[in-house]
Amino acid sequence: MLVLNQKTPRRKQQGITLVLVSLVMLFLLGMAGFSIDLNHQVLNKTRLQNAVDSAALSAAVVADETGDVSLAEAAARATLTSFIGESGNGELAISDESTTVTFSSDLESFSLAGAFSPPAGDDDIYVRVLVQDIELQQFLSHIFGFGKDVSASAVAGRSAAISEVCNITPIAMCGNPLGDADDAWGYQQEGIDILNTADNSADQIHELKIGSQGSTEMGPGNFHLLDFGQVADSGGNGNGNGNGNGGGGGGAALVRQALAGAYNGCAAVGETVLTKPGNSIGPVAQGLNTRLNKFQGPMKDDGTVPPDKYVKEPSTRAEEGESYAGNFYYSNYVEQLASCQDPDGGGICDQGSYLPESGSSGRRILRIPIVDCTDAGGKTTYDVLGFGCFFLLQSVGQSGNSSVFGQFLFDCLINNGSTGLEPEDAGLYRIQLYKDPFSGAS
Repeated sequence: MLVLNQKTPRRKQQGITLVLVSLVMLFLLGMAGFSIDLNHQVLNKTRLQNAVDSAALSAAVVADETGDVSLAEAAARATLTSFIGESGNGELAISDESTTVTFSSDLESFSLAGAFSPPAGDDDIYVRVLVQDIELQQFLSHIFGFGKDVSASAVAGRSAAISEVCNITPIAMCGNPLGDADDAWGYQQEGIDILNTADNSADQIHELKIGSQGSTEMGPGNFHLLDFGQVADSGGNGNGNGNGNGGGGGGAALVRQALAGAYNGCAAVGETVLTKPGNSIGPVAQGLNTRLNKFQGPMKDDGTVPPDKYVKEPSTRAEEGESYAGNFYYSNYVEQLASCQDPDGGGICDQGSYLPESGSSGRRILRIPIVDCTDAGGKTTYDVLGFGCFFLLQSVGQSGNSSVFGQFLFDCLINNGSTGLEPEDAGLYRIQLYKDPFSGAS
């Protein structure tokens, strides 16, 4: 008689179950390994993106300040080298071979430094930094044949003109309301290159703060100073200008702090600014003169309010109501500062005026709202047409009808502010990141 073994199917099922469990465990192990590798890759991709962002921004600043793309490329590579040396970044073995730095004047075509030649008269230089194919440590992804490397790119350069800013110098200048940013509402002289010594002209020097009532377009009693109601007690504008100086005197202390740089009031194109009556020449001089390493009255040289790096002044000073007869302009400042910073720069540096340690770049550049003074007639509120950049020519006297003199600059760098949409070579701007036209990332 035939006897059937009833246990066989169950044993077969147990064998299948073990196979299925093994497959599921293998799948889960693979998923876990893939997740570990993926998270590790994303972390290092983020770190690499931060590195190339910083490299592009630092290179763009150097290119903007010097116009030298070779120096800009060196700045980008130095930033990446510094990044590798930081704790936790050693795995990102960024090399010269894996890094490409290119330049553009239109954000469309980029070329290497040796082949880059911007159009004549075009100051816009955009920098693209690309780091590619950086291999990372693999944990389990190699079992499944997956590669594991990261790449990143970033583009940086000048922004569009600033339309709103909160770290202006609180002085207003009257402009031509029929003009526009291209001629800086009447301040830009056609064909004048402020960095060309041959183009220097007394007409470039302007009274920013008027000394006597008879000279102002704003009417008697108005000396072009803005109202200081929005000055913070210890604010700052990114140039190391926040300070605890200026004690005593309430309003006078605010004026000193504001002109030294701690003005947090905002201005925007198309809106209005409020001017402040009164001359306030003593506090104005004490505040502004810190930028030229002259600390007077309550303003103390304690490092909280730095001077500019180069504080030379004209030997023949500008005077109210007279044509400027001096021979020191912004172009001379740039040339001589460069000589100070470069031992082989030609020996035109005034070493006594050079402050490489205590000085701060850009302190002599004043960012000032240009306003519509049409039919001023004693008004105190004025429409903002735009913003102008002025080089502080000389220190301000503390007595009599002293004026503030500056040379108009067509554009200048600022650390913050809201911008328009299209880059343009006029007014205040900042260095910012752009979307990389050749990558889905920026």
